[in-house]
Amino acid sequence: MIKNIRELAFFYLTSFCVLISANTALAQEKPSPTGASGTLGKAIENAGNSLSDVPGLFTAFSYLFGVFLGIAAIYKLKQHVDSPGNVSIWDSVKRFAAGGAFFALPTVLMAAQKTFDPGLTTQSFTGFLYSGAGGSGLDAMLVKLMKDIGQHLMEFMSVFAYLAGIILVMIGISRLLKSEQDGPRGPAGMGTIMTFLMGGALLASPELMGAFSSSMFDTSVVTSKGELKYVEGLADGGRRANAVIAAIIAFVAILGWISFLRGFFIMRGIAEGDNQASMMAGVTHLLGGALAVNLGPVLNAIQATLGIAAYGIKFS
Repeated sequence: MIKNIRELAFFYLTSFCVLISANTALAQEKPSPTGASGTLGKAIENAGNSLSDVPGLFTAFSYLFGVFLGIAAIYKLKQHVDSPGNVSIWDSVKRFAAGGAFFALPTVLMAAQKTFDPGLTTQSFTGFLYSGAGGSGLDAMLVKLMKDIGQHLMEFMSVFAYLAGIILVMIGISRLLKSEQDGPRGPAGMGTIMTFLMGGALLASPELMGAFSSSMFDTSVVTSKGELKYVEGLADGGRRANAVIAAIIAFVAILGWISFLRGFFIMRGIAEGDNQASMMAGVTHLLGGALAVNLGPVLNAIQATLGIAAYGIKFS
């Protein structure tokens, strides 16, 4: 029995190495990303493209781990039959359940994602009004920085959230092997349940951001084009100011996305029993992050409330 297990382990380990080599070869065959070379935006774009193959690698590893658990489950079942008093039947059942979930990881990920994505609208941006800040001044440098890294950084965070969601779901599956004595980290513990839920939330983070935005502002499209309503006497300074406003809004939106994603990790920490995490902190990060991403509509609402929309900043 042991000899057969070793042979199977060697076979699947070899297969895993082949999968890694194939995955690397596919990554090398990809066309190089477009964009200006040598900039921060280019580096962020390259990092995001490099991570695009990682989900396939996780899936390959999950398949192999599922097979190993299936073999271990059969071995535990044999031990239970030979000695029912020493080996519980649940040792085999847990390995069968976890192995099946690992083997069906894409289906489990889809189920976790669809829990928070019942046809919601993905958060989208109308584009930032960057034109108008030429020259070499501080305002021009700020505009060039955000124009270079803004969109790439938002896309990178979406990739990061998706990978983090996969990892959390895999952690949740692995906890099916634990016992009830592990408390929140046990198979049916609140920490395990929240690990699955927060994994699904991260997988569907663009849709959830769209849901937050639609709930507060009736649209999932971020209005990010800011223009001064009162420009008399500003001449070219008005266009430069509009470009700087767009850069600031883009920077705040990036901070908002970071805060929004951190809120899910805080919520999971609460369920895990982390004494440094609180429900109020998690909710604040989620709501505050959504408001920061939608800073344009927030400012529009404040100006309309105060009656200064005619000579304030109009975001569209």
